[in-house]
Amino acid sequence: MFRLRLVFDDLPAEMPSDLNHWFDQLLSAPNPSLQVLVTCRQRPDWNLPHLMLTGEMLELDARQLALRPDEFEALVNGLAPTSDTASREHLWQQTSGWCAGVRLLPSALLDPYLERELLPRLSEQQCEILFGLAHLSKASADLCEQLWEGQQGASVFKSLLDAQAFLVPIEHQPGWFRLLPAVAQALQDRLSGVPLHRLRLRACQLLNVLGQVDDAVEQALSADQPEVAANYMERLWLSWILSERHLDRFMDWRERIEPQLLQSSSRLIYLCAKALLFSGRLDEAEECLQRLGHFLPLPDPRRHQRLLANWQALFGTLQALRGDAEPARLHCHAALRYLTVQDWLSVLLCHCTLARIAMNKGELTEAQVLLEHSLELARRQGSREAEVLVNTDRVRLMMLQDQSGLALSLLRTELAQLTVSRTQPYPLLGRLMFLHGELLLQQGHTGEAEQVVRAGLLQVRDGCAPFVLNAYLLLSEVASRNDDVEKAHLLLYEAERRMHWGKIDSACYEGPIALQKASILRRKQGEVREKPAGMRVTGVPDYQDGLTAREVSVLKLLAEGMSVREVGHRLFISVNTVKTHAKNINVKLGACRRTQAINSAKAMGILA
Repeated sequence: MFRLRLVFDDLPAEMPSDLNHWFDQLLSAPNPSLQVLVTCRQRPDWNLPHLMLTGEMLELDARQLALRPDEFEALVNGLAPTSDTASREHLWQQTSGWCAGVRLLPSALLDPYLERELLPRLSEQQCEILFGLAHLSKASADLCEQLWEGQQGASVFKSLLDAQAFLVPIEHQPGWFRLLPAVAQALQDRLSGVPLHRLRLRACQLLNVLGQVDDAVEQALSADQPEVAANYMERLWLSWILSERHLDRFMDWRERIEPQLLQSSSRLIYLCAKALLFSGRLDEAEECLQRLGHFLPLPDPRRHQRLLANWQALFGTLQALRGDAEPARLHCHAALRYLTVQDWLSVLLCHCTLARIAMNKGELTEAQVLLEHSLELARRQGSREAEVLVNTDRVRLMMLQDQSGLALSLLRTELAQLTVSRTQPYPLLGRLMFLHGELLLQQGHTGEAEQVVRAGLLQVRDGCAPFVLNAYLLLSEVASRNDDVEKAHLLLYEAERRMHWGKIDSACYEGPIALQKASILRRKQGEVREKPAGMRVTGVPDYQDGLTAREVSVLKLLAEGMSVREVGHRLFISVNTVKTHAKNINVKLGACRRTQAINSAKAMGILA
């Protein structure tokens, strides 16, 4: 059927009444073959309610039209395919998916665009408040009413929203908006000096009163008031670091505030230690924890015990990350004796640390009990981020228990919940995607695993924490399986670079990278590779046909004298899975005992 499409792009905010009347007549015409596409910054003065009631109107706002991270990458690949990662990251942060901005900003055309398309249609009062908003990380009608007292700040703010002045809603914070970073940067030189300083000081006070403590810290630092910023930091919830990109933000504050201010209270020291721990900066975290000793003993015995218990919880986690399982276990158990409900995050940390130690030892039942307690605790505290982190450990446990179907189901449930109404990159989502990629790779879905992991890196962006290493290890393994050895090594080089850039302790990455390099070398030297069921290799005896890469890995470690439990720990599989592999190896190599299987493998060239 013939269709007529009329496209009206970027209609002006105000049009003559006769033109509006013409549009009304056009849209009321009973013509099912007519489609009208209109883009504009404000709702036109047409009979839109009628179209909505009859189901003939589809309205999309700026948020719905914004590019997703993958769409952004596709557009940049077309516009500037040779641009580096840092340039792309800066462009994404500035435009937040605004398609026109992606084209205008690199061409230095954004300023002229704003001069022609935005500022002329705003009043003097609207411009004054807009120039102030360019220096704030977020704003609301209530905040504007108090910041611009006596100037009807709330009404002007709402009029700016109606005028589509690039104020975008902040996810999961109803009533709060921010000026698009590219636009904010372009307008910042319109307000400076004493008026700007006064605005920032007033903003940090009001933001703190309104419960936006992290933004109050940011404004205090911008106003060159580090003492005030440190004071506000003490009021942050300990679980705040877990959500959004707050860890990166906190680490940035540490670089901008004098060390003596950050060491002025036990709570600030504890916050810094936790942030350093989660960032993989283990030596710095240990130094930070040692400073807590300056506040001991406390005159109140109960407070003294709690402070010491929180110290032990973090120190136990630190020891576990360094691979010292026994002291880690002792510290965590000691901490749990004195931690209270108020210290729920430290309790959660202890349980998860003990669960990982139990998984490494093959004590899967104990790990399951600990993680179930952790999950209940996270839910009772209403911390969605903590619940997701616990579930990542539960997925790993299910993988060790050979319950890959259940693990995949849980993982997909979490991914679906985290992606709802989320347009900005979210590191926690990236972490889940890396785990999803690992599970897909285990199941042999190499191409799908690579896509998922690369999508996860777009969620992490320039953030750097130890878990980012998993993405590069997985991509390196994919390249190795595709016989692209050079790419596999380049990915490991990039992984090491990001670990260095993030100042992450070598204990967090040197071992895994070395293991992956060894895996690439073995594959390059032509060792037995995993084959689909039923595949046969000519010239090889039948009993060797089914030997998989995982079975070869198990056999190598057994040949080195490792116990079944040690093999499981090294390969991150359960003791029962190791035993199953060992049994299959004996059958395929025609052996009755381990020593026979090892000797047969050496004779065949499978083992050196």
